[in-house]
Amino acid sequence: MQPRLRSLELHGYKTFASRTVFEFPGMITAIVGPNGSGKSNIADSLRWVLGEQSYSLLRGKKTEDMIFSGSEQRPRAGMASATVVFDNGDGWLPIDFGEVAITRRAYRDGQNEYLINGQRVRLKDVSELLAQSGLAERTYTIIGQGLVDAALSLNPDERRRLFEEAAGIGLYRYRRDEADRRLDATRRNLERVQDILTELQPRLRSLERQARRAQEYEQIRQTLRQHLRVWYGYHWHKAQQEVSEALLVAREKEKAVILARKELADHQQNLARIRQRIQDLRTQLNEWHRLQAQLHSQREALSRACAVTDERIRSSQELLQALQIERDRYDEDLLYQKGRVRDAEQEFQRLKEEEAETAKQAEEAREALQKQLELRAALEKEVQDTRSSLLTLEASQGQWLERLMELRSQSEEQSGSLQRADQMLMKAKGRKEKALRSLQAAKSEKKAAEADLKSAEKKFSEHRIQLGELTARRQKLQDELSEHQAEQTRIQAQLEVIQRAVGTATDYARAAQFLIDQAHQARLPGVLGILGEQLYVPEEIELAIAAALGEYLDAIVLEEKGSFEHAIELLASGGPRGVLVPLARLASVARAEIDGRKTLRERSEILGLAADLVGAPDDLRQAVDLLLGQVIVVQDRKTAQSILGDYGPGIRLVTLQGEVFHASGPVIIGGTQAELPDQFMLRRQRKSRELQASLKEIQEHGVNLGRQIQQLDEELERVHRAVQEVENQCAAAQHRAQSAGMQVGRLEMEAEQAKIRLVWQEDHFASIQSGIKRNSIQIKEAESQLEKVRQDLLKTRALLDEQEARLNSSQVEELRDQYTHWETIARVVEKTLADGQARLMERQELLERAEATLRVSQGKVLDLEEEIRSLEVKQVAQRQAENETTAQIGTLRERIEPSEKDLETIQADYEALQIQEASARQALSLADHHHTQARLTCTRRQEALENLRRRIEEDFGLVSFEYAEDISGPNPLPLEGMVEELPRVTELPPDLEESLKHQKALLRRMGPINLEARDEYEEVRERFDYLTSQLADLEKAESDIRRVIGELDTLMEVEFGKTFAAVAGEFKETFNRLFGGGMARLVLTDPDDLTGTGIDIEARLPGRRTQGLSLLSGGERSLTASALVFALLKVSPTPFCILDEVDAMLDETNVGRFRDLLHELSQNTQFIVVTHNRNTVQVADVIYGVTMGRDSASRVISLKLDEITKVI
Repeated sequence: MQPRLRSLELHGYKTFASRTVFEFPGMITAIVGPNGSGKSNIADSLRWVLGEQSYSLLRGKKTEDMIFSGSEQRPRAGMASATVVFDNGDGWLPIDFGEVAITRRAYRDGQNEYLINGQRVRLKDVSELLAQSGLAERTYTIIGQGLVDAALSLNPDERRRLFEEAAGIGLYRYRRDEADRRLDATRRNLERVQDILTELQPRLRSLERQARRAQEYEQIRQTLRQHLRVWYGYHWHKAQQEVSEALLVAREKEKAVILARKELADHQQNLARIRQRIQDLRTQLNEWHRLQAQLHSQREALSRACAVTDERIRSSQELLQALQIERDRYDEDLLYQKGRVRDAEQEFQRLKEEEAETAKQAEEAREALQKQLELRAALEKEVQDTRSSLLTLEASQGQWLERLMELRSQSEEQSGSLQRADQMLMKAKGRKEKALRSLQAAKSEKKAAEADLKSAEKKFSEHRIQLGELTARRQKLQDELSEHQAEQTRIQAQLEVIQRAVGTATDYARAAQFLIDQAHQARLPGVLGILGEQLYVPEEIELAIAAALGEYLDAIVLEEKGSFEHAIELLASGGPRGVLVPLARLASVARAEIDGRKTLRERSEILGLAADLVGAPDDLRQAVDLLLGQVIVVQDRKTAQSILGDYGPGIRLVTLQGEVFHASGPVIIGGTQAELPDQFMLRRQRKSRELQASLKEIQEHGVNLGRQIQQLDEELERVHRAVQEVENQCAAAQHRAQSAGMQVGRLEMEAEQAKIRLVWQEDHFASIQSGIKRNSIQIKEAESQLEKVRQDLLKTRALLDEQEARLNSSQVEELRDQYTHWETIARVVEKTLADGQARLMERQELLERAEATLRVSQGKVLDLEEEIRSLEVKQVAQRQAENETTAQIGTLRERIEPSEKDLETIQADYEALQIQEASARQALSLADHHHTQARLTCTRRQEALENLRRRIEEDFGLVSFEYAEDISGPNPLPLEGMVEELPRVTELPPDLEESLKHQKALLRRMGPINLEARDEYEEVRERFDYLTSQLADLEKAESDIRRVIGELDTLMEVEFGKTFAAVAGEFKETFNRLFGGGMARLVLTDPDDLTGTGIDIEARLPGRRTQGLSLLSGGERSLTASALVFALLKVSPTPFCILDEVDAMLDETNVGRFRDLLHELSQNTQFIVVTHNRNTVQVADVIYGVTMGRDSASRVISLKLDEITKVI
């Protein structure tokens, strides 16, 4: 088999600080090295790179423990990286690469990243890649240090997991657990939906009641709003009048304050001028006084400095005398130390000569002793070898005696086991026949249930087809209805835009806008509207009619004579220039001009008289005849010019392009599109009528579509009920079929288990028979070997006695005493020599210290003499400076006295001006007080007005306020339908206050109202309907999940049973091979429940009775656990396996069996063995040696098998 694990690369992982690559070309690789060198870190790194998340298995506590922590010689690493490379040439990994490299990196901030062939992936991707190969979950792929014994320490239920992994049902177990979680989640969701529905039902009824109350509340609130408009309109204008009066008083008081403030400012200016002069004199005097004080201080300081200098000169002279005496004493001490150093040098030379003689005698004694010791060591080795042989023979004799007793005991036990196996075999046959009969009956029941299910599913399919056809028809009608509704919404939006434009009058002439606003404010009665808005003009002549009407297009139509006169007054009193059409005054003139139409000639280019082509209400017909009764509409300019001479001076010809030709001569023609007559008003009226007609047609068609959809909904409801009935029948039949299927699966499993037990019992019976035969042969062989060992034991004891006699005759102690004598003398002389050297060094140090002290003393004398000379020079300079300072003080005193007299005179004038300034300040304070009172009154009234405005906005939202000329305030944008306007009210109705109180009391009695109740009611009702449908879906999902769980249980039981039988057989054989005898078997704790049964281990070692695993020694537990792991690897081999010091507790004999079995298993599984045992190393193809460097980082060397001899 080709090795699948190619290499492992580590960098910064634990102790592998540098980049280290391990190649695995053979099927067995051994890793050796001293304790603490980092061998086990290799096994940990493989577990880590494959996605292990438990840091306790990795011998750490957190991510940072995986990174090299550094040492005194080497800094710590910032990242740990491990890369494992697999050979995927045979496609054993589900990925399209011949070589797969998996990398894991960890950083000190706790972050981990995973790569597959250099591409970043998730941990889940790595787990899914390895899951199908058995590397993701198996606990026996990597057996860490000290963990081999864990297979025995597990309880039976935990040990079952090893067999599930070997059986390859870990994925099924994961899917079953996931299905259990989904089932629990479905149950919780089902209960939650039921709880929500139970909770929503009373809330739905409550919201319905709240929606009705909200409607009543809204009606009362609208009535209250209308009354509040009148009340606020009255109080708003009254409050503005009060504010205006208060502002007038405040302005008058402000003028008085300004005059008083001007008078005060004049006095303050005079005071400031005199104050500045006083300040200048005081500043000059202060400066002179400061200089005088500074000179006095300077003179005093100079006097003190002179005294200090005198004292320092005196003390320095005294110190100089003392230092000269001390220097003489240091000269005498230096001579004394030089004599002591000469004496110490002579003593040290004598001791060196004595040491050389003593060392020579000690070396001669040591050489004689070494020769005698070598001779004695050779004799002791011969005795030791003989004793080892003797112990080996005695141990072999004990083993063969134990083996013989064990074989005889096994023979007795096998006879009893043969009888018990025969009885169990008969019982297994009976259980198998019973299971087969039950299985046949369950299959018949399942077949009948499946036939019923098929019939119900056929009916269900037919109804579903009918339901699909009806749904498609309804969807088609619904789509058509949605399109019509969208078109209706579009037309309504266009109508709203047109109506809003008419209402706002933003595109009218200024005079028309002004008069329309006056009419809206009830200041101009009798206004019928804009003339152009009330005419019906065909599309093709819109431009011609607009050109003919000209400025009359925006004319205001007035119904009454009084309205006409009122409008003239409004326009004449400062309003914009405009056009008026008073209907009452046009009657006689309009009728007189209409007869001119009889002179028209019939031509195809002449469209007709404009008054006939334009539609208008009856009350406007006279105005139309007046304005358009002498206007003829023609096709083009050529036609107008050709017939212009046929008519009298009062006739006008208008082309479709808006060109106007007067019969009297003038022509209006040309201009840009913006300069042409405005026909948009006429177009807007025509478009409005067209849109209204289209809207009516679309609404009628929408009602028809709604009726058709309602009929289809009734038909769909009927089919839905039929589908529900058939679906219930399907569910019942499916439930029966599933129950029967689960029964068949369970019985098939029982039958399969019965077959497995029968085969196992037959194998067990045959195994016992063959074991009895082998046991007889082994007893004879053991008796022969025991006799041979006894003969070899007698010969070895005689040889040992002879060798011990030769050893006792050697004379080693006498030579050792002689060597010890001379060695002791040498140590004493060496110690004396060291003491003499120390004395010499000490006296030399004292001599150097005396010389240094003398030099320091001489330096101090010279420094002190120099300092005395410097102080004498400084003393002369200080006396001269003191005399100069005294002269400067006298000069300053002569300047200060005249300036102080001038200052007194100016201060008297300043005090007189201060009295006048105080009087002016008092007058200003009184005027300011009166002004403040007026401002407070104004502010209170403004605040009252502002509070009223806030109250109005709180009640109405956006409000357009009308302000007086001297009052300003915020106003919102003129948004149509969103901004409220207050009426101007001069007097309140008598019953308004009482009506407001009554309506507010009604609202208070109604209590809190949920204005959103109607929307909430619709929302909750929709949610209630949706959850009702979800409840049915959840119940169906629960049934499906239960069926999946049953199928997975059946599949896991079958696979587990097969794997257990195979592993049990291999375990018995492997145990016998590793122990050289004995018997062990695997036992199910609950054979009747293969999905939950645990697994126990029963073991009987050679020559012993059956005993518990806890009574085994360390080596015996290791062998037993190894037997179980090897049995699992035989039945379900993994691509590779790592064994970390599994053989640590085995002796040489057992290691040999362990090694042979390891070599046998390497035919199908690649092994990496961490070991200290040289016998285990012998089976390896490649050997890696790991050591620990001085920088606390692991170092690696590799050896091929043919290189081991050279290295050793």
